[in-house]
Formats: sequence, C-alpha cells, structure tokens
Amino acid sequence: HGINAEYGRFRVSLLNEYLTICEFQVFVDHNYDAAIDTENQLDLLEKNLALSKQTTSSSTGIGGEPARAVDGNTEGNFYRGSCMATAVQQGVHWWSVDLLDAHNVGHVIVFPRLDYNQGKMLIDGAQVYVGEHEHLCGTIEYVENKPWYKVDCRGLSGSSVTIKKAAGYLQFCEVIVQAAED
Repeated sequence: HGINAEYGRFRVSLLNEYLTICEFQVFVDHNYDAAIDTENQLDLLEKNLALSKQTTSSSTGIGGEPARAVDGNTEGNFYRGSCMATAVQQGVHWWSVDLLDAHNVGHVIVFPRLDYNQGKMLIDGAQVYVGEHEHLCGTIEYVENKPWYKVDCRGLSGSSVTIKKAAGYLQFCEVIVQAAED
C-alpha cells in the first residue's frame, strides 16, 4: 500500500542506542487513491475516548496489566512496558475499557505486539465489541508486521469496548477508540 502525502515525517526514538540508515527510499504510486483506502489511514488527531480510562481483563500475564493498552503509547515491543497480556487460562480471553459515558463508536484501532515471531497466536481471531450488550464491530485477521488494525464499528453505541479471543493468549499494545462522525 502506498501513502498519499504532500509531506512526510520519519521519527525514530532511541534511548542510548545508535541508528544507522544506509539507504532510505520513498516510492510513489501515482494510481493510489487515499479516498478509497480508508483502512490504511489513521487520524490520530481525533479524540481517543479510551485514553487513560479504567480497564479490566480476564487475567493478567507476564506483567501485562490491562491499563497499559490505554496509556497512549503504541510501542509494539512488549518488554518496553506498554502492552497488555492475559495469562494461561481456560475459556475466553478478554480485555475491556470503560468509556464512562455512552458514545457512538466509529473506529477501534488496535496496535498489536510486533516483537514476537508468533504474533498471530496473540491477536488473530480477536473480536471487537461495543457496549454492555456486546454489539460486534468486527474480527481481527492477523497480517504479519501490520502496525495496526482499524475496526469499523459503524456508530454502534455503548459505554465500553471489549476485545475477546476464544482461545490462546490475548496480547496487544494500545487501543484507540474514536467516536463516529456526526
């Protein structure tokens, strides 16, 4: 997929590490139409309804507290302390954020763990729900090295967002909940 932009920004944050870039290329697809490629666009200027809100999960594993997924940090390396994880358990694994008030939810954006070569087993098949009656927005289908999954909730209304996975661990690094456009 291409990126349609009049300008670009490349940011790298390293702490006491070196970064050497030997070559950097930008390829332009003149046939790319951003108007039809909404899945690969994020507007992070929209308010994140989940940021710093109360979270819960079915269990907590390897220090992956549920609140880490709404700390505002999209870092995909679990060991840098910004990802949630469920523990070994029977049954459905789940994570939920309380939005405090009812909202018409436009999108839920989930940033997966990117530092693990078995990432598929951590997010594939996870389902995103809105509200106490768990209205299904969609199911995440794993794509290797995909930096985020944008799930369209079509304006479903509720005061919570829940992510469930029927089997296996559930791990991801950030959840952004954006309101539907009026």
